[in-house]
Amino acid sequence: MKTTPFPIIDGQIHQPNPPLPVDDGLPDAAKLLINVEIAREAMDSVGVDAALVVAALPYVGACVARYPGRFIGVETFAATGTDLAAAVERARGDGRLVAGRLLVTDFRTTELSPGFISGGMDAGFEAAERVGLPLFLSTHGQAAAMRPLIERHPGLTVIIDHLGVSQHPVSPPRDDPWDRLDGLLALADLPNVHVKLCGIPLLSAQAYPFADTWPNLHRVIAAFGADRLLWASDYTRLRMAEARGPSRNRGCLYSESRDMLLHSDEIDEAAKAAIFGGTAMRILNWTPPTA
Repeated sequence: MKTTPFPIIDGQIHQPNPPLPVDDGLPDAAKLLINVEIAREAMDSVGVDAALVVAALPYVGACVARYPGRFIGVETFAATGTDLAAAVERARGDGRLVAGRLLVTDFRTTELSPGFISGGMDAGFEAAERVGLPLFLSTHGQAAAMRPLIERHPGLTVIIDHLGVSQHPVSPPRDDPWDRLDGLLALADLPNVHVKLCGIPLLSAQAYPFADTWPNLHRVIAAFGADRLLWASDYTRLRMAEARGPSRNRGCLYSESRDMLLHSDEIDEAAKAAIFGGTAMRILNWTPPTA
């Protein structure tokens, strides 16, 4: 049942898997379909209308084919140089996709990737600006290093993943998970830069509603404005994380990632409408029929 006056779009889910293995004799297409239904059921259970699927193309295709009004894909590019430019151009013409994603940092070390340092990703930025494909950048604490390349491509829509900071899991834990937030905030003067509010519960030392995250969230909101922010759960990764509150020892919930913002008095309804769907629909030029 719809409970909000605005659509709720999850800006990042990955391919979920059943808790127990399925029959190895099943065709691959059937296995993909099971995983599509797991994602759809999870979204239904928490009132999410649509989602961006960050996964391999076969799973993206299965999601979009079965529920074209609820799923759209984001392709993670592994190539560099001219191969990357060609991949970006192909993605722009793929109806299953609405954006691309570059792993500019190695999430295991939080250091800039060799492909970025060597300039191998420059052609991808150029091609994405030319064909109009928004790019998500997975920076893991290295957001500040993106500035020179973003400045060279002012017509490119850029979205910084995970609030620009590294998050455990999957990156190594940090004493202060917000310690590199200033690098993200330094990009706020670039109007083509947007921020994905993703994995927020993992930046908290408390249980739901993760109240200790708000001082830093307000810094992000003040710097960028709600119209340049979009929410994402990354709920498959949340399931891997130990909740650090005193009362339980299990993964953070999909609903908690949504509700900590949706039911908070820290932001008004207009900001919520932007963060939960308005920004994504505008900058990605995609309005799901369910909205």
